[in-house]
Amino acid sequence: MAKTNISKMRRALMRSNTRLLLSAVMIFQAAALLLLALEDNPLDVQALVLAVAVPVATMLVSVVMAKIWPVDRAIVIMAMLLCSVGIITLQDIARSAVTPRNQAIYACAGIVAMFAGAAFIRWFTAWKKWTPWLMALCVLALLTPLVFRDNSKNAYNWIRIAGISIQPSEFIKPALILILASGLSNHPRFLKTLPTLGFAALCCGILLMEKDLGALLLYFLTTVLMFFVATSNWFLTLCGLGMGAGCAVIAYQMFGYVRERIAIWQNPWSDPLDVGYQVVQSLIAIGSGGLFGTGLGLGMPRNIPLYHSDFIFAAIAEEFGLIFSVGLLAVYVLLIMRGLIVSANARTSFHSLASFGLVAMIGLQTMLIVGGNTKLLPLTGVTLPLISSGGSSLVSTFLSMGILLGISSMNAQDEAKDIDRIELAEEVFS
Repeated sequence: MAKTNISKMRRALMRSNTRLLLSAVMIFQAAALLLLALEDNPLDVQALVLAVAVPVATMLVSVVMAKIWPVDRAIVIMAMLLCSVGIITLQDIARSAVTPRNQAIYACAGIVAMFAGAAFIRWFTAWKKWTPWLMALCVLALLTPLVFRDNSKNAYNWIRIAGISIQPSEFIKPALILILASGLSNHPRFLKTLPTLGFAALCCGILLMEKDLGALLLYFLTTVLMFFVATSNWFLTLCGLGMGAGCAVIAYQMFGYVRERIAIWQNPWSDPLDVGYQVVQSLIAIGSGGLFGTGLGLGMPRNIPLYHSDFIFAAIAEEFGLIFSVGLLAVYVLLIMRGLIVSANARTSFHSLASFGLVAMIGLQTMLIVGGNTKLLPLTGVTLPLISSGGSSLVSTFLSMGILLGISSMNAQDEAKDIDRIELAEEVFS
């Protein structure tokens, strides 16, 4: 009985902490957007509407999700916080009011995808049967930009449907993780993992043809990490990393744009007005923000190319400051830690690997974009999860969050059943 009482006390404490977190997030959202609304003359009506809509949406999503399933509400709140930071930043620095408005619309679509992802992972169980068909569908989706390229984009990894630009590689991310989890679960022999690993290698090859280096690196590193977690095979993991390093050297020799990225990373000041302009302006913005930032609306983040997507972290660091930026990274760390707890508590190998892969990809993506903005890593062209402008990335990440939340809800239900069994056993033998 003592164990069950301790478990109940722990859940009550977690609910109390979650309410405090939700209140703090809602106050931040309302205050920041209200400041932007009052900053303009005349009053910025769109910012005023968002100052009401964003906190209300955060509360409703958190409450409704928890009412439907026993999910980890902290993950929901942190995801909504990161999304709101993106909307606030874009409302402040975007050249057009359409950009933050579109981001809010994409966020609504992402929230729907989050609920759908949670429901799907709880309902669908026939992974082994349908995995080959899902592999074929993913390969076809990745190949579509080579046939139906969106000519309005400089990159080769976009398609255009009904006037909307879509990046297929973003939506393949959660599918790739589920396929890897299905193929690597239950400690399979190496030969049985070859079809799954071959599929991941084929995806990486297609992304190389499309010059999508960021997605390629994410796919590769996530595959290696999931393989190691599933097999604990150091030798084959190091072999995989060695093969990846060899392919990187070959790509460096064969492709001029890869050599250019490395040269920019090594010394952006060698050509600060051309190829090194992005990194130079990013470093200047981060440095000029200092510890506390220039303040909302008082910086010059528009000097940074792609300030709304690839370099949004530099824009945030300039206006919010280094302390806020480090705190933002801490939110990602906490989100990843909660995801790892979900992975550790999962009752099946598939769900454990899937939840690990989801948070691993988010962590790697955050590391790559922040490293690129601060010149710690070469530029890869990925987005900051849940914050950068872009519908494909935002909806895909929310979908991943939904799958993670669905697994957390199944963990909570299994734990509740265990507690019921313990209480019943205690009653019988008391």
